[in-house]
Amino acid sequence: MRRHLPGLLLLALLAGCAHTQETCPATLAYVKDRLVTPYPELEKFIGKEALDATLNKPIDQMVAESGGIDNSIAGGERHVKEYQDELKDEKARRTELKNEGMSDAWIDTYILSIKDGVTINQAFVDAVKCRQTRQAEQTQATP
Repeated sequence: MRRHLPGLLLLALLAGCAHTQETCPATLAYVKDRLVTPYPELEKFIGKEALDATLNKPIDQMVAESGGIDNSIAGGERHVKEYQDELKDEKARRTELKNEGMSDAWIDTYILSIKDGVTINQAFVDAVKCRQTRQAEQTQATP
């Protein structure tokens, strides 16, 4: 029996892991590898400090500064929709920007950064909804 004990402990530990709750992300840094704009170009386009602040600021702090969970979700969803609307007719938008004198390279980076805006804002909404779910679970668990 002793020879099988380490295997049984491992199985028990793995079984326990299957029941642990998902952890909500602390920052948006986890989406960095999902961004479509080459990172150096995105840093130049948006600004290194602004991008670093967006990806590395604690989500809990962003929620507090936005007036709470409901306001954060609503604001994030609004931004996602605005960015998606901007991308609906990409060809027309490209033509408009070209007529405004923007270079093809600038327009490409702009369009990619809008796509990244969808990714970042949706990740924020998902992270805040994760917190909302955790709060509801804690409330239900508390007698």
